[in-house]
Amino acid sequence: MSLLAGQTYDEPRSISDVLKYELDPTYCRKTLPLLAGSGAVRSIAIGTILGLTASLAIAGAANAGNVGAGILSGVALKANAIVGDYSAECITESNGAAVFAVYDPDGYRLADAVEGVAYDNGAIAFTIGTDTPTTEFDIGDGFTISVTSAAGKAIALDLTAVDGGGRVAGVCLRKAEAADGADGRVAALVKGPAEVARQRLVYPSGATAAQKAAIEAQLVALGIHVVDVS
Repeated sequence: MSLLAGQTYDEPRSISDVLKYELDPTYCRKTLPLLAGSGAVRSIAIGTILGLTASLAIAGAANAGNVGAGILSGVALKANAIVGDYSAECITESNGAAVFAVYDPDGYRLADAVEGVAYDNGAIAFTIGTDTPTTEFDIGDGFTISVTSAAGKAIALDLTAVDGGGRVAGVCLRKAEAADGADGRVAALVKGPAEVARQRLVYPSGATAAQKAAIEAQLVALGIHVVDVS
């Protein structure tokens, strides 16, 4: 038995302790790069739920043909970002306070943004800089904020990360280590159909019941079902 986040759990010793079913190992498993240790060896235990750090990036720019001279600044990823192009389009002209309709990559309208006011919708954040009296934003002026994906490197799931490290990427199947300053490798279950034992999973330290439920939902989205074992 081991202690994790104030709870006892049965420390898994082999793949079979964690993995209860998979359709095909060659289909469901993958060896991932493990992020180098930082000041110490990075150690990942069997059953650890993994994220992929640096697997998301963001950039924003004004659309060609904008009349307004304001620029985009403070562009940042947030926890709910999805890959694709977000857009902000001017729908109300106002000197120094133009209003922009914001859309996600699937075309759903999000909360509006206002010129000169920091914007954060939980997926992306930015500020549309104020223009000048002679170059005010016109209706239809806009900006594109692109969220892109990259391979990333495995870490223990970090619920505070916004670059992909806070999203479930799989489950560690063998103890893995990455030396200080040098990347390693980790064998992971990355998709199903598969089943893993809830009592053998290593959740992020301090994860609440609601957070654990959300993590398990992400596993299910990968085709990995979480089951109870005695």
